[in-house]
Amino acid sequence: MGWGDIYRRRIRVFTMAIVIYLDYKGVQQRDKWTSKSRQAALWEKAHERNAKRVLNLIIEMEGLWVKLGQYMSTRADVLPAAYIRLLKQLQDSLPPRPLEEVYGNIQKELGKSMDELFADFVNEPLATASIAQVHRATLLNGQEVVVKVQHDGIKTVILEDLKNAKSIVDWIAWAEPQYNFNPMIDEWCKEAPKELDFNHEAENTRTVATNLGCRNQYDGNMSANRVDVLIPDVIQVYSISFYEMFY
Repeated sequence: MGWGDIYRRRIRVFTMAIVIYLDYKGVQQRDKWTSKSRQAALWEKAHERNAKRVLNLIIEMEGLWVKLGQYMSTRADVLPAAYIRLLKQLQDSLPPRPLEEVYGNIQKELGKSMDELFADFVNEPLATASIAQVHRATLLNGQEVVVKVQHDGIKTVILEDLKNAKSIVDWIAWAEPQYNFNPMIDEWCKEAPKELDFNHEAENTRTVATNLGCRNQYDGNMSANRVDVLIPDVIQVYSISFYEMFY
């Protein structure tokens, strides 16, 4: 992602933030001249209108905004119902990335062609998320795996999104002191970059398996101290992870 793309992304996000802010300020003024019986409908329409704006922007921007939107969709204690209902759409898989990008990232990271790495690679992804995309595949030794491939340039996008989100939250806290979301965004700034490190994710997977005493293969044995959950073995290769498949 070049500086031109970063600049356009920043302008797009801040423009939408201003549009939504001014819309709500306008609704505040209209509310003063609206009968009590119609005030609820006035605000419901505003929430619906702006929730659609937020959803469309998140789908367009992807990156960290998808994860923020997913998180926001769980906060019925904070956000109006329209936001919860619309942002829940982000819990589903995102549109897949082009296969050319997936193949290119794999070959760039591993320094080998697809034929040198896989006996079979399923082109249709199992799922596409904000940071990575996963595909079924078979290694040359016959082992069936799931390949998790980080999106091209996503690290730059995520770090830029964090800066933009932090700036917007700071601006809202200044303009509307009663809405200070800095504690939330500060936590995101601390934790989100960790999700870009697949080595960290792999270590967490192993730690969870060890702590729960989970099986890493089906052996037919059950222990009173072991959780009946399959945790896949992780075959790490840079920003690509292979996870053993189970049936």
